[in-house]
Amino acid sequence: MSLRLQHALEALYGLERRREKHDLDGITALLAALGDPHLRFRSIHVAGTNGKGSVCALVERALREEGFRTGLFTSPHLVDFRERIRVRGRWAEEGWLEQKLVHIAGLPAGRDYTFFEVCTALAFAYFAEQQVEMAVVEVGLGGRLDCTNVIIPEVCVITSIGLDHTEILGDTLEQIAAEKAGIIKPGVPVVVGPVPDEAWAVIERIAGERGAPLTRATGPAGDEAAPPEGVAGINRAIAHAALAALASRGFRVSAAALARGTAAARWPGRLGVCPDEPRLWWDGAHNADGVRHLVSLWTRRDPRTRPAVVVLALSQDKDAATILRALHEGFPDARLIATRSRSERAVAPADLARVATEAGFLAEALPDLPTAVRRGLEVAGTGIVLLTGSLFAVGEAMEACGGAPGEML
Repeated sequence: MSLRLQHALEALYGLERRREKHDLDGITALLAALGDPHLRFRSIHVAGTNGKGSVCALVERALREEGFRTGLFTSPHLVDFRERIRVRGRWAEEGWLEQKLVHIAGLPAGRDYTFFEVCTALAFAYFAEQQVEMAVVEVGLGGRLDCTNVIIPEVCVITSIGLDHTEILGDTLEQIAAEKAGIIKPGVPVVVGPVPDEAWAVIERIAGERGAPLTRATGPAGDEAAPPEGVAGINRAIAHAALAALASRGFRVSAAALARGTAAARWPGRLGVCPDEPRLWWDGAHNADGVRHLVSLWTRRDPRTRPAVVVLALSQDKDAATILRALHEGFPDARLIATRSRSERAVAPADLARVATEAGFLAEALPDLPTAVRRGLEVAGTGIVLLTGSLFAVGEAMEACGGAPGEML
């Protein structure tokens, strides 16, 4: 990455420390100043508590295999900011990002936008200039007031509903479902994954009010685990249902392209193994439902090789006690090492270790990811170390140990 882009991104990350706004005024004004690029490509909009990144990756890859010029906007990145914005699987061009960031900073109120507003505007501007035919857009947080909710998609997807980001989205499943369902547009098909009944009732009501055809995706028998970084079970079923709904809008994917896309799709940082250290596995599960799913997939993959050590890092807005109970139920014999990512929102390792001990783990606290991973491998011996709890932590482990996603997805 060039020094100029690095400096521009450092300024952009400075915006992340500001209090986040929860409205669409900023992104609407910024996109208007850029010529409303979001109106110049078709899109699929994907929300959900868990699984949305995997679904995005699979849908995009199937469309790419069919020959469509695709865009993919996801968050957060693991190692390199450019992972967030891809066209036909490749990062946004470095020189273009440099120029566009300078341009945005020079706009009236250019430094008053939030980090995610700028990220979203960059993605949409790049997709428009690259003449993307179909962009797969992942919601950043919630749905109704998320910056991405300015597009008029061909299909909306809600992968799952669980208790996460409750300080912003509400502390009941009904409230969170209403926020996620805020992406539903009049007459636009909606695909919904397995959600609790109380959440389904809310989504069904909102879809009905907006005249949006509703499909409920169900997982295949067994919901088997995929290979490392593959897309497994229910996420495949949701993606396939989304592509079927998209066909009704004129964007058809052949059975052959669907099969190739399903086989080739990967989503780094999710149930993956470090290429340089086969004893180290990682998964970005960062809430209770995600951790329960991780435990289920791991047990189904090979119940005889449960991790000897779990390295855990969490953000302050997560339900640490519930997450640790789920981990202990799944891996009762594992040693736990509490640590933290470099994120300002990370839980202090000592606090996390205390909650882990209360959950039944033999736990210790270490100050940073590289130290914790080294200690985990030492304690595990020939056994497996599982790092989880934070995509930020997974990214830092990739930096330290290898396995960064790279420029082509």
